[in-house]
Amino acid sequence: MEQLKQPARRRGLDRNGLRFWGLLFLTLGAAGRGIIQNRMLGVGQRTIEQLLQVMEASDDAMIFATTALLLQAVETCAVPIFCFLLVDGFQRTSDRTRYLMRVAGVALLSEVPYDLAMGGGVLDLSRQNPVWGLVLAFAALWFYSLYAEKSAKNTLIKLAVTAAAMVWGSMLRVENGASVVLVAAVLWLFRANSTHQNLMGSVAALACSIGSPLMMATPMGFLVVHGYNGQKGKGSRVFNCLAYPALLLIIALTSLYAV
Repeated sequence: MEQLKQPARRRGLDRNGLRFWGLLFLTLGAAGRGIIQNRMLGVGQRTIEQLLQVMEASDDAMIFATTALLLQAVETCAVPIFCFLLVDGFQRTSDRTRYLMRVAGVALLSEVPYDLAMGGGVLDLSRQNPVWGLVLAFAALWFYSLYAEKSAKNTLIKLAVTAAAMVWGSMLRVENGASVVLVAAVLWLFRANSTHQNLMGSVAALACSIGSPLMMATPMGFLVVHGYNGQKGKGSRVFNCLAYPALLLIIALTSLYAV
């Protein structure tokens, strides 16, 4: 009896694959700041003059400082990945309210672990974890969908909503909050063509580097997005929600034993 052939799997990365790379970039950046920069170099506990003296006196300290900066640059590569996942998920979901609640839930669960990993104690209101940027971007996308009809009035509304979300990201001191909103807005605008989407998303990311030079590396994240095969992939929704806060807790615990 002739065996039925199994359908070939599409090459590339599914949504879980993209999420893995995004989490990897976020983890590397958090480790660079929480372990190397804050714990090993004592940033935040020493003045700039003291840090310069330490780096002048020790080649290892200079290497640590350089590594921390490189890891922070690598971390920004997660911005286009999670912005793309948000836009793609927004288009696929059948229940936007539940989707928003999941994203907001991850942001809430990540706040204390993020503050601990960054050395700010149990609750540091001076900065918020980057997932809140996705919450703001999601709200903006929802407004875009409500004013989808092409008109001058709706275009002005969308621009105002985008600007407001970016301002809120800055005011609330969400890590890369304004950048996340801008990149997500551009990805939504060019969602009909993946090539244009990646190209214009890269341009938007480079524009964000005006405020943060480390974001010069952000467009590299679109190399990962380019490998997306359009498949959801298999995975646990609970695991996806808990992965980031769990990784932050691991970094926080590791930093306690760093030399």
